[in-house]
Amino acid sequence: MKTTFEKYVKKIVNQTDCTKEEKEDMSEELLLHLKLSRDDLIKQGKTPKEAEKMALILFGDEWEIGSQIQQAIFPYRKELMLTLSIVSILFTFSVYALQLFQKGDAYIGWLLFSILTSATLLSLTLNLLVSINRKIMVNTVLVTHALVYVYGWGIASALDFTLFPLFSLIMAAILLLSLYLIYKTALVLPGYSGKTLKKAKLLHIFNISLGILILSVTLFFLYAFLIFSSEVQPFMLLFFIPTVLWISLYTLQIKLLKKLPVASNICAVLQVLLVLAIIVTMMILYR
Repeated sequence: MKTTFEKYVKKIVNQTDCTKEEKEDMSEELLLHLKLSRDDLIKQGKTPKEAEKMALILFGDEWEIGSQIQQAIFPYRKELMLTLSIVSILFTFSVYALQLFQKGDAYIGWLLFSILTSATLLSLTLNLLVSINRKIMVNTVLVTHALVYVYGWGIASALDFTLFPLFSLIMAAILLLSLYLIYKTALVLPGYSGKTLKKAKLLHIFNISLGILILSVTLFFLYAFLIFSSEVQPFMLLFFIPTVLWISLYTLQIKLLKKLPVASNICAVLQVLLVLAIIVTMMILYR
């Protein structure tokens, strides 16, 4: 059973977008400070229970501390994610309303899914959702959000209205801000330092850029086959094999970076070969 200090510290670290290992290191440091404060109060004549309670009061509100730590690790990211969520929701309802007004019908599926991704993003921003690895969850939601709104851009382009250039600018801003937040979230690495930090940043930049390329190509092929096919076929799942391989190799590189950097580099080479295989496949299919 967790102690009062451990429960208090858990509430603090759960508000940060750090990895499991980073959270463990942060928890150890916070617990050490709390125990030292408690021991000092005991020396001053307080009982163990009084000292424990007083140490927590002196340390401060756990929600406020967690928010401050998160803000220190990711400065201004909360404000940017809040802006992205609100602008995205307004964009969605605007496009949906125009579609109903002009065509008498609209894509209810896109409306629900886009609102879901924006609401999830908003919940993560306001710390309403707790995840074991918030960093991965935030970036997963951001990637999904960007893909959903690329589709929304396509819907907006089919409408006939004078404000389309303005909508295009808003859509471009949503996508650019999503990409910026994806890179920003991935490149904040509290658990790394020195040369390892530089290598870790290069690894994330390389993999995120590669992931965007692979996902774009995958969705292009999927869209092309859906145009010529009357219904979704099970074999279309094969298009996602490169994405699954990319995610697997990306995860493996991160795990191997500190202990086996050479093995991590080999994974990067395999990813480059994967991209070359995709390009060759495209050339063969379009001959």
